Amino acid sequence: MNPLQTAILRHTTTDGRHHFDWLLAGAAIVQPDARETLCWRCPSLLTAMNVHDHMVIEAIAKHRGLYLTLQSARELDGGRGIVEPIARGWAHELHAKCNPQENRAAQHMTATSPDEAVKGRTFILRFEGTPPMCVTLQGDLLTRVDDLENMDLGE
Repeated sequence: MNPLQTAILRHTTTDGRHHFDWLLAGAAIVQPDARETLCWRCPSLLTAMNVHDHMVIEAIAKHRGLYLTLQSARELDGGRGIVEPIARGWAHELHAKCNPQENRAAQHMTATSPDEAVKGRTFILRFEGTPPMCVTLQGDLLTRVDDLENMDLGE
């Protein structure tokens, strides 16, 4: 599978609180105005996770592709606050070397919601300026695993 664009945005709401949005392209090529980009609301920064850390994340509506390449802070319409880019990079899907019936990581991205689209999948995330990290997403639970011994990079 081709690498997918990924990004992390800091979303500061009008009341001063913030969270992070993790974006993952829904296809190898994403049009700027197409709402094809999967997105999850995260309470803390993905790149700050340690190996074996877990984070409960919330799937939210698909975003426009332009947010994957955002260069500077942007005020959102409707009084939803401001988003600013924190990190950009690439996501590579991994396939575990095990029985395909037992491994949902082999599913294709044909679902319509972020939760359905990557349930039970494993990715290597390569963000600019940080070491690569391996994460699994099972429903709304993101886990940093970094155990690459039993994975096939498929590259």
